Amino acid sequence: MANELYIEVTPQDEKIAFLQDKRLTEFYQEKKGKNIVVGDIFVGIVRKILPGNNAAFVNIGLDKDAFVHYSDLGPNIKSFSKFSRTGLQGGLTGNGLQKFQFEPETLKTGNVSEVLKRNQQILVQILKEPISSKGPRATAEITVAGSYCILIPFYHHVNISKKIVERAERNRLKAIVHNLKPENFGVVIRTAAQNVGEDILKKDLEELLIRWNSMVNLLKNAKQGDKVLGEPSFAISIVRDYLSLDLTGIYTNDPENFKQLEKYLENSQSNAFKSLRLHKGQASLFEHFGINKQLKTSFGKTVSFSGGAYLVIEHTEALHVIDVNSGSNHNKENSQEENALQVNLEAAKEIARQVKLRDMGGIIVIDFIDTKENNHKKQILNELQDAMKSDKASHNILPMSKFCLVQLTRERVRPETNIITEENCPMCKGTGYVTSSQNIEDDIEASVKYLAHSLNFKNVKIVTHPFIAAYFKKGIISKRFKWRMDFKINVNIVADSSLHYGEFHIFDENDEEIKL
Repeated sequence: MANELYIEVTPQDEKIAFLQDKRLTEFYQEKKGKNIVVGDIFVGIVRKILPGNNAAFVNIGLDKDAFVHYSDLGPNIKSFSKFSRTGLQGGLTGNGLQKFQFEPETLKTGNVSEVLKRNQQILVQILKEPISSKGPRATAEITVAGSYCILIPFYHHVNISKKIVERAERNRLKAIVHNLKPENFGVVIRTAAQNVGEDILKKDLEELLIRWNSMVNLLKNAKQGDKVLGEPSFAISIVRDYLSLDLTGIYTNDPENFKQLEKYLENSQSNAFKSLRLHKGQASLFEHFGINKQLKTSFGKTVSFSGGAYLVIEHTEALHVIDVNSGSNHNKENSQEENALQVNLEAAKEIARQVKLRDMGGIIVIDFIDTKENNHKKQILNELQDAMKSDKASHNILPMSKFCLVQLTRERVRPETNIITEENCPMCKGTGYVTSSQNIEDDIEASVKYLAHSLNFKNVKIVTHPFIAAYFKKGIISKRFKWRMDFKINVNIVADSSLHYGEFHIFDENDEEIKL
């Protein structure tokens, strides 16, 4: 199976698409200037204690305070509070945990008011990004994630990913890491570490310890709201999580991103280093590889699959509802029960894909087509469970009810991915009438003439809708050729299906947009 990652960087955001056998299965989008992501560690101050909820609100410099439940404080919260206080006062040396005197562990049944006090400073790590009207959820059980290991301070154990099942390999990894891990640190060995040599694991742990030490050094001058440790970059954090899948291709359109990924993959000695490519085409990365088209057909209220069958997906604040419809998909030779089974089995695969693609979280109710046979219900449930196995997010699937309803709960870490596929036309403003093609042609030609005669541009690039692009490039003596002759300017026309009819953008030789 071909596993490929496509990373497109624009002035507004960074988008990452994961394709399996050229089919879009997961999608991530990060807005530029975003100051909080999962895994970031902040200096916070306890603003409010909620004894009834056994939780606290911690201010980390955002509009909404972070929510920290007692269960997210961990058994070593007293030791961690001591560490945070000492570090913020400049009293830590080295990694801060060498010969550290631990405080007694807390009970799982304890109360938050026993370990946290109002206006207390403490380090917290983001578990979930702000969603809707809620602030982020945070934890005091700090971890530092690497390519093959996760470093956990204040612990002593070495744990191994459950996906590594071979006993000999588990014993080998545990023995290696147990000898390498620093004092008063625990380690979780990731799936990607399977069959990896000792030298690579050692290097990964050393780099994690360097990151931890840099955080300790920052603490003495840190104040409330400061980020003291964060992910290297959005792209690296995503690529790191996919290293265990034997990536056959990693593509990016951004040279700086390419350099960062190249250095990271080379240091991790991953085979994915050989598959890294920099896209230099005129068309955007997502346009060139057909990802924009897949995004448009995969998002929206109605999603088609398997020859006429389709899903209807509705979202509310509390839950998501997915309705399975057979549409025109039916085989006259099969009975109604057999047709329902066939559609439901195909729907289960598409539902698993949609849940991951949209990063849907919370409660998801699936209404399958009614089927009477208990054996068929079991087959549908098993198909859904198998399709969801590749999902990295924690989830739970309840048995199918007699009305063929299935309830699925899934961990929500970041806001749901939503790409608008239907919107009010910006060209007609809802009237149904658009600017004539002649006017669009005149606007573009006037812009080219102004750039050539008034601003002395010699080369420009125009990105526009495929219909308009085809018109300007049509024929031997095309419009583009006439502009070169009349205005002494070379114009490169690039088609982009994500643009609206009549929309166009002009770029200079450095690929910076020209605003007229």
